[in-house]
Amino acid sequence: MTDIPPELRDRYGLDRSPTRKIGYLLVALAVLIAVIIGASQVIGRDPAIQLINTGHKAISDSEVRITYTVHGRAGLELECSATAVNDNFAEIGAKTWTWTMERDSVSEVLMLQTSERAASGSIEYCDIAR
Repeated sequence: MTDIPPELRDRYGLDRSPTRKIGYLLVALAVLIAVIIGASQVIGRDPAIQLINTGHKAISDSEVRITYTVHGRAGLELECSATAVNDNFAEIGAKTWTWTMERDSVSEVLMLQTSERAASGSIEYCDIAR
């Protein structure tokens, strides 16, 4: 192996320095830790809840109708929150409530009271009640 010039030894992997081996080991360890963390986020999680805001309509100067669909699992107790905003995006109505899903997919209508005419209204979240 002495007939290979030093600049080519590194190029073809013939220069096996201990620091390079430690570097490869650290990279492999970091990848393994990332895989374990990613798997722990997926394994054992609660069933996924999917919230879809399907529409809103100002019914009057003091009420907005919000329609939404929640996909999950029948029997789950959920905590949900809704807000309504005016043209300047200031909150003019809010509500938080807890309910139990009767089916795996539920479409609902919420009539939310507001302090003035709403420009928009939406369900902010629906999550498993703790």
